Amino acid sequence: MNYELKVDEDGIVGLYYIYGYFAIVLLLGFLWVYRSELTYKFEALVLAFYLMTGNLNDLLTFSIPGVSFFEIQPDRFLLLMFSFLLVRRAFFSNEMVIPKNAWTMPWFMVMLILYSLFKVIALFSHADTIEFSEVIIKSLHVVNVLVIIYSLRLIYTPELIKILGKAILVGAIVTCVVSLIQIGYDPLFVRIGDIRIAYGDVYRTNGIFNAEYFSSYFLIIASTWALMKIKRDWIKIALVILYTIGIFLTFHRMSWALHLLVIVFYILFFARPQWDKLLLAGTAGLTVLLLVFMVYQRDVLNSTLVKERVTDKVDSRFGYYNMVFENIGDNPILGYGNQDNEVYYYNMLQITRMRNRASADTGGIHSGYLSAMFYYGIPAFVFFTLFVLSTITYFGKLFLKTRNEFFPIIFFLALVYGLANITNSLLFSEYLGSYFAIYLGLGLGARYYETTEETNNVSTGKIDIHQNLNIA
Repeated sequence: MNYELKVDEDGIVGLYYIYGYFAIVLLLGFLWVYRSELTYKFEALVLAFYLMTGNLNDLLTFSIPGVSFFEIQPDRFLLLMFSFLLVRRAFFSNEMVIPKNAWTMPWFMVMLILYSLFKVIALFSHADTIEFSEVIIKSLHVVNVLVIIYSLRLIYTPELIKILGKAILVGAIVTCVVSLIQIGYDPLFVRIGDIRIAYGDVYRTNGIFNAEYFSSYFLIIASTWALMKIKRDWIKIALVILYTIGIFLTFHRMSWALHLLVIVFYILFFARPQWDKLLLAGTAGLTVLLLVFMVYQRDVLNSTLVKERVTDKVDSRFGYYNMVFENIGDNPILGYGNQDNEVYYYNMLQITRMRNRASADTGGIHSGYLSAMFYYGIPAFVFFTLFVLSTITYFGKLFLKTRNEFFPIIFFLALVYGLANITNSLLFSEYLGSYFAIYLGLGLGARYYETTEETNNVSTGKIDIHQNLNIA
């Protein structure tokens, strides 16, 4: 994917705004961390900056002199930072590097480790057809996820959650503002990555991300933060409305459905409003949608939003899925490694009639589950699927048991991640993978912290500190 900023006849669009924003959020994160009592202030500052800058931080990528194939990208910087933290704790600190109760590893971590193991084995088994540098880089994707999870489990504190929650809310506000500028003023404003048509000459908005669905998924989870953590109703409502607008402007259909699902979950299981008000709100929303459809009926029916699913049968995603099922029998255990093979090329060329998709310059299998199967084999597919399902189950049950308001956020993210992977390939090589890993590490840290505090509170008579852990 191309991470360069888009340009017009006047040059790069919005570059100085980006560097100005970098300076502002760096200062903001520094103030939050400086005023805190965190032990790992540098790591907290980097994480806050990472969450507030989205994919725009890819502009800070730099190369190591003499190592042309390995750039220090933001996610790799996280890998180096947390690896150094683990080494520091293991050899230069009295703090534990192996957490207590390590033997009580949840099933979703077992499945993730097994998936990671099969992916790495599959990549090295195809080293004769895949460049060695690519094998190493793709193997580091899952290593990075495991290191992030393990490190954040160790350094978790409720104060860290509070700071990162603020960072997510701020990043979501900014991506919405950028989206409004992209839709209403200049579609190339600080645009990085994809440029996709919504309808007519209107482009889907990316906000501060390189693809519209990253922006929308980030906003969906930011909405859960606002719903679960913010106690002032007017702030909560204002932010959710703003985030909803940002999600709508991405024109990503799956995100619309997932956002609606999250809102319905919240209303039914957390807000519990009066049914007459709920019915009134639903009726009003449906009326607005019908009015919009009637006014823009011709544009909607002729848009790519409809045509991609209704009229374009050659480019149907079912063709990609059939390709996986028809060919996986030849390499069921370790798959095909990547997209650079004859099976992928000739099948995709037959399905799409587009050489750029057959050569993997664009597109893909459009399913995380089937991508895992095709690239890394049936065992990897099974372990990845079980990882997703067990994560959803684990954090859902954890909330019901503890009533800690952080766990539903991870539950919703796991649900979004699991459903989104049905039609998008969102394994651990993209932004959402590292983002998910951060939450999983914090979730395990909260679980461990919750257990420790529960034990301490029983013995000392103190209350649970999590009950006061609200952002606003």
